[in-house]
Amino acid sequence: MLAYDFDWSIVMRPQFLSLLVDGLGRTVALAAISGALSFVLGALLAAARLSPSAVVRTPANALVEVVRNVPSLFWILFFYFVLPELMPAPAAKSLHEWPSYAFVSGVLGLSIDNGAYLSDILRNGMARIPKGQREAAASCGMSIWQECVWVLCPQSLRMMMPAIANRMVHNFKNTSLCIAIALPELTWATQQIESITFKGLEVTAVSTLTYATGSLLIAFALSRLSARQTAASTTARRHEEQCDACR
Repeated sequence: MLAYDFDWSIVMRPQFLSLLVDGLGRTVALAAISGALSFVLGALLAAARLSPSAVVRTPANALVEVVRNVPSLFWILFFYFVLPELMPAPAAKSLHEWPSYAFVSGVLGLSIDNGAYLSDILRNGMARIPKGQREAAASCGMSIWQECVWVLCPQSLRMMMPAIANRMVHNFKNTSLCIAIALPELTWATQQIESITFKGLEVTAVSTLTYATGSLLIAFALSRLSARQTAASTTARRHEEQCDACR
């Protein structure tokens, strides 16, 4: 017989359920906003790292290397604790008094961390695109940024979607690191309920299941998107072949 006395009704009590629901909402918001920002940052860094100009390429490579070799938690702590101290006193005071600054710090920390890894994934995808397509884009007068948006990113996105999906799942799980700045997300809510009730197993099990379900949903949604993109690309290629045959 187990000595532990399970009480699963704890997680359904209004005050504790409210904590979990609010925490989950912040977790989802953190993952969604930082995921979008990190993708934009990753695409920009990938384009910069493929630039023929060393002035653009070198700082981008240096930034990615620094971010990738520093723990993810550091960036969250940096934006929350260090950044305000590097600003003038009035600005620092305003940031510390801003109720949403912990959330913003979490978003910025997660975005720069995930963006560095996404830049590697997107750069590898862009590098696999035939050189002729890049030369054609350049001959049409496209800048490196236009080439990235209209030629490189759409194709590399299709090729690298499984790896991108893995990073987005990882980013979702990394939202739990925001407990370090007392942001009331799902892990923080779990810890609060445990400290009040001393019933850690029940609430931890529910939170674990929630994280697992969220991760699976993200992976499934992105895999479906990848499948649709592949199907659309295949259909378009067949139409082109049929048109060429008719000529």
